[in-house]
Amino acid sequence: MFTLRALLPEDQEWIERAAEDVEIQKWTANGGRSVHDRHTWAILNGTEPVGVISLHSVDLLTSAADLGYWVAPWGRRKGAASAALGLVENELTQIPGVKSIQLSIMEGNEPSKALVTSLGYELVSAGTCSCGSQGDVSAVIFEKKL
Repeated sequence: MFTLRALLPEDQEWIERAAEDVEIQKWTANGGRSVHDRHTWAILNGTEPVGVISLHSVDLLTSAADLGYWVAPWGRRKGAASAALGLVENELTQIPGVKSIQLSIMEGNEPSKALVTSLGYELVSAGTCSCGSQGDVSAVIFEKKL
C-alpha cells in the first residue's frame, strides 16, 4: 500500500543513497536532490520510503500544476509512481483553480512516457526542461485534465 508524507530531515540519508543511481542522475534535476519545490512528498511502500513526488509550481494563467517524480531502484516496478501520481491528483482536485497536471519528461525517458500515457496523460507539446544532469534538454510535456 503506497502513501505519501511530507519529507523529514531523516529522509536525507535514503535520498542520498537513491541519488547515486545512474537512472535518477540521468533523468532528474540535481540527481533527485532538488527539494526546493512548492511541495514535496516522500512516496512510501508501507513504511519504506521508495521515491519522491513534487509539485514544482502552479501556473495561475493556465491553471496547470507542474509535477515531477522519481523512484529509487529498490522501489521500481511495483506501482509506486502510478500510486503517487494518483494520490497527488486527488489532492490537487481540492485546490480551486487547478484544472490540469503537467509533466515535463526528458526525451528518451520511455518508461516515464509509457507510465503517464497509461494513466491518461496526453502529449501536448515539445519543449525543454531542466531535468537531468545535462542542464536544459529536449523534453515533451504531458497533461491530464482534472
